[in-house]
Amino acid sequence: MTPTSKSKADALLDKLLKGKEIHDMFAANMKQHLLINGQTIEYWESHFKIKVATDNLTPQMCKTLDSMLLDLNQEAAFFFAIASAKLQMIKRGGDSTYRDRFFSIVQEHKQAGTKLPAAATLEVLAKVEGDDLESALSIAEIEKGFWSDILDHLSTIRKLIENASFCNNTEARIFVQNSNTK
Repeated sequence: MTPTSKSKADALLDKLLKGKEIHDMFAANMKQHLLINGQTIEYWESHFKIKVATDNLTPQMCKTLDSMLLDLNQEAAFFFAIASAKLQMIKRGGDSTYRDRFFSIVQEHKQAGTKLPAAATLEVLAKVEGDDLESALSIAEIEKGFWSDILDHLSTIRKLIENASFCNNTEARIFVQNSNTK
């Protein structure tokens, strides 16, 4: 490796590590300060975390975990529905605001008798005032994605518990069969 290649590689690694540091600080702050349905991500992480002792999953434990999953799934599905509704309302409001502003800019130019800017320029001008709506839309999309991920997580846990229940049932049948043959 030439000294130039090594220095380029070192510089690239240095930039990546600085980016990682920013990412880690952002992630930690977001986890502690971004509120979703009035709670931090840390709260939701502990609320929806289910510890499964895989070495000793009895049928009774599987039933208990299944009941917990049902409750958590209903809660997450409700929050997902709310997040979906909010996202649709913000999209609709943003689209309406954009069209109103676009029309207003066109009307201003017509009344002033000036030439209309290019369509792309009109779009940018109309979007500039909707920056806060774009941020709200991004947050709504993040929130909907968050609840979708929670539902996926709960579904995965449910599948694991169903698999454990199936294994328990199979082991019990084998035990009964072996006991009857003796």
